[in-house]
Amino acid sequence: RRNHSKDQAVYYRRCLMADLASMAGQLAPLLAMFLLVVARLSFVIFFMPGIGEQVVPVQLRLMILLAIAMSMASTGVVAIPSLASLSGYGALLLSELTIGFCLGAVLRVSVWMLSIAGTIISQSIGLSQLLGIALEREAQSLTGSMLSMAGTAILLTADFHLNAIASLMRLYNDIPVGALSALDWDLLIERSFSAVGFAVLLAWPFVAVNLLYNICLGFINKALPQLMVAFVGAPLMIGGGTILLALSVVGLLVVWKDRVIQIVGWM
Repeated sequence: RRNHSKDQAVYYRRCLMADLASMAGQLAPLLAMFLLVVARLSFVIFFMPGIGEQVVPVQLRLMILLAIAMSMASTGVVAIPSLASLSGYGALLLSELTIGFCLGAVLRVSVWMLSIAGTIISQSIGLSQLLGIALEREAQSLTGSMLSMAGTAILLTADFHLNAIASLMRLYNDIPVGALSALDWDLLIERSFSAVGFAVLLAWPFVAVNLLYNICLGFINKALPQLMVAFVGAPLMIGGGTILLALSVVGLLVVWKDRVIQIVGWM
């Protein structure tokens, strides 16, 4: 009886191991497909305005990434990859990471435009030494921080993140899994330069006013050398620049929002 019970235990153990091996063989392709989706979405979610900010806890961003990846993988937009070659699957993962990084970097440029414009404006109106709470790791100027936060809030209220996720699902038709050659590198570089140029254009009125103001101060200092123009000019520049920023910030953000989708390009 003892031998019989021992044989039954060995038999049940072997059946359990066979069932686990069969289940693992069925789940492995699905897990591989899920990892491919996570690889493309990782940089996009971590660079996305609002969701990917440094002030948002990493655990929360990771939960959002896994939830979106699971829902996207269950739709069938990504085909189950072949696991015949581990090196081939590794190349697929690396390609998806590269594609996700490029898409996420272009997406992040939408907020970086406001940060660059805010930094230039702060330098122009004399507020560059006042630092505000930054969305990034490093402290930003007060104007750059204000514009970045306002722009992020505008994008979230306009469902920018939902449109980005929907565009990612449609993008699998244009850029299939592992199709790194389908990326238009010239277009990505052009979008980046266009974003920097547009940020400078947003801040150009303040630069022009600052230039004209300093030219006037130079003439006044030449005509009245005994007058300490710095004591009069600095407060006037900060006050006038702050008033000009308060009057133009709404129009600046409206113009920026209308240009964001065109700058990103793939939405």
